[in-house]
Amino acid sequence: MKVTIEEIAKIAGVSKATVSRVLNDVPEGVGPETRARVQQVIEKMNYSTDRSSFMTRTMRSRSIALVLPDITNPFFADIAKAVEARAKQADYITILANTDFSERNEIKYLASLVAKKIDGIILVPSGVHTRNEHLTPEKYGIPMILLDRNLAGDHDWLGVYSDNEYASFRSCETLINNGSDRIAFLSGPLGVSTSTERLDGYKLALKQYGSGYDPHLVKYGDYTVESGYKAVIELERAGEKYSAILAANDMMALGALNALKELSYKVPEEVELIGFDNISFSKYFDPPLSTIQQPTVEMGVRAAEMLLSLIGGQTVTESVRLQPKILMRKTTKVRST
Repeated sequence: MKVTIEEIAKIAGVSKATVSRVLNDVPEGVGPETRARVQQVIEKMNYSTDRSSFMTRTMRSRSIALVLPDITNPFFADIAKAVEARAKQADYITILANTDFSERNEIKYLASLVAKKIDGIILVPSGVHTRNEHLTPEKYGIPMILLDRNLAGDHDWLGVYSDNEYASFRSCETLINNGSDRIAFLSGPLGVSTSTERLDGYKLALKQYGSGYDPHLVKYGDYTVESGYKAVIELERAGEKYSAILAANDMMALGALNALKELSYKVPEEVELIGFDNISFSKYFDPPLSTIQQPTVEMGVRAAEMLLSLIGGQTVTESVRLQPKILMRKTTKVRST
């Protein structure tokens, strides 16, 4: 005998509309306890098997979302192009959401995407949110993976990452081997995992090579050109002496380079400079920027493939951590041949 929505509603003690919301995976209007009770009744009455199969076939939107903190940053723009291209190959469209580094915007976008029944989400976290604040997609069965950054205090969320600590260590090591004994570090925002990892690599290199860590040589910014410029000006006003600068990304490195020119420092003769990301126009800086070459395209492609696998019902249990490499140009004394 065929089970009806009316019967499920009666046994669960809810309205037919509530049962419909649960069946259609609509997040609004149903509390977690009520949803769990309705789902138990659905499963007990064997309603779910055929129905869930039907819903899986008919409710797919063939769309995924990429939530980014700053689409104007060339690093994220390149990632977005790679994600979109790979998704398109699988006949999926990619919806972009730009949070402008706002954690509030990020949470709102995630809730909105869930309500729109997006098939899956790739998230580059904007700040220091915790796992509990990002459970909305997971709660409603929508797969979400992280890209580039972890959530605060959580290194277990499935995602595609770069080995930031290793890359920063190698950059600092290069500057030390070039003869620099006072290396300034221009960090990204406090609490953001990429900032923390790159700062840790810098500290580790100083410790290993006996140079000593001086907190006065560390300035924090927000991954923008303006913050890199401001950081160097602050170092100068404080009277800090340094022979090299390691910047947490290329945008900050560009700001630092402009400030060094304004202060009449010769690069690399007096101050060496290494960035991070190898954005498309870093080779056109004056002089061309030595930097860490991130596997940007591969990161985007691997993230899209991981998410598509989860959407397709496959089991994915391990994150991917890719290895960047140092690219020597003309802001350092040692150049590639």
